[in-house]
Amino acid sequence: MTAQTKLAFWGGLDTIGGNIISIQYEDYRIITDFGALAGVNIMDLLSKETTSSLLEEKKLPKIEGLYNKEALKDFPLEAYEASDIKTIVCLSHLHLDHLGAFGQLPTDLPVYALEDTVDFYLQLDKTNLLPHYQVNWQKVAAEETIEFGPFKIQFHNSDHDTIGAASIFVEAPDLKIIYSGDFRLTGFQPENVLDWARKAKQFEADLFLVEGTTFSHSASEPNPVDVALAEITHSINAPNEMKLMHSIETIAQANPQRLLAFNGYPQNIERLLVLAELMTTLGRTLVMDQTYFELMKPYLTGYLSVKYLDLHHNSEDYSEHAVSLEMLQNSPQHYMVQFDYERHEHIFTLPAGIYFHSNGMPLGSYMPEYEPYVRRFVEAGWDFYHANVSGHASQADLLLVNYLVQAKLVVPWHTFKPAEYGEAIEAIGLKTWLPAYGKEYSSEDIIAFRQAD
Repeated sequence: MTAQTKLAFWGGLDTIGGNIISIQYEDYRIITDFGALAGVNIMDLLSKETTSSLLEEKKLPKIEGLYNKEALKDFPLEAYEASDIKTIVCLSHLHLDHLGAFGQLPTDLPVYALEDTVDFYLQLDKTNLLPHYQVNWQKVAAEETIEFGPFKIQFHNSDHDTIGAASIFVEAPDLKIIYSGDFRLTGFQPENVLDWARKAKQFEADLFLVEGTTFSHSASEPNPVDVALAEITHSINAPNEMKLMHSIETIAQANPQRLLAFNGYPQNIERLLVLAELMTTLGRTLVMDQTYFELMKPYLTGYLSVKYLDLHHNSEDYSEHAVSLEMLQNSPQHYMVQFDYERHEHIFTLPAGIYFHSNGMPLGSYMPEYEPYVRRFVEAGWDFYHANVSGHASQADLLLVNYLVQAKLVVPWHTFKPAEYGEAIEAIGLKTWLPAYGKEYSSEDIIAFRQAD
């Protein structure tokens, strides 16, 4: 019998994140991403002491030949050491729902990712902004062809709210597959998405695995917490990253004597760098939490006015690298201060100013700590601005990319509503498929799905 490519879906079909697929041809296998499945505690995934119990509880995918024998204990799966299958992992980007289970992988198993992804991970690890994973990293240049047995693999630069996001093209002897990764057209480099979408059309993919986060959210009754907070806060409602920066600039110019504060998402370092450029242009210094300052250092250029907040007065030369609380208190008009949610009590010792909550923690009204957090700022005299931009494409942009790619068969996933997303894709003339978890599909099966009425 002629060999065929075989696929299995292990996570992400009806959740946001946890996308895991295995692609196998004879004894060569690719796994795309290996993140935390929906509902799994990230800390539980850090130690191989938990592997067997996580498998029992269905919190790890039951993939043969992937886990170390010692970690499996008596769990009935073939161990990595005993398997003839040669396996690699291809990582699309650095969010925990895509790499959060890396602590369960054998330390010598190769993990391929774009060079920028690996370099940024090492910075996030160094500053304790992501867990430490002992990983056999393999850096890949964008559009470099990696040959792995019968497979040819390419990583293409994309745009998401973290450095190094990629879409992944996989060519097997009998099947062409594209994994979109997470993407948007509203970031700093939308051209990356349009570029890989154009190349995807030329690739003539048999199967397109495409994220659909924003199809998870349908119109519904507004959250009572959001309604109550809307009366005491402001919202920028920026449709993209550049509009967000222009809005912050306008507000800053209208309040030249007030302190500015910012709580953002550390992986969106491009936003932090553009914000630093904006503050420098306005004659202000961006004062960072020290951990974030260390994260940013390799990406800073000489002309940017960026320093860190020294809460303990350890710096010998404040003019060189650090700013004290006293300096912020005495000259608030010269600064924007960035802070981390877990280390933010000092903010209430400063003159109340303009606060931008920009995809930082706590994320929103579904988190119980969010409402008291917002109210505390307002009660302390701050003007509280919601200043968010999504890391994910809008529904219209998702459909645009699907239409540009023109894949022969589309799997809508990374959404709570894959069927609804699939209907929208079908409405623009494309064929969709909703596979099942854990079932193995051959290339012959996939072609049959494509040709079925």
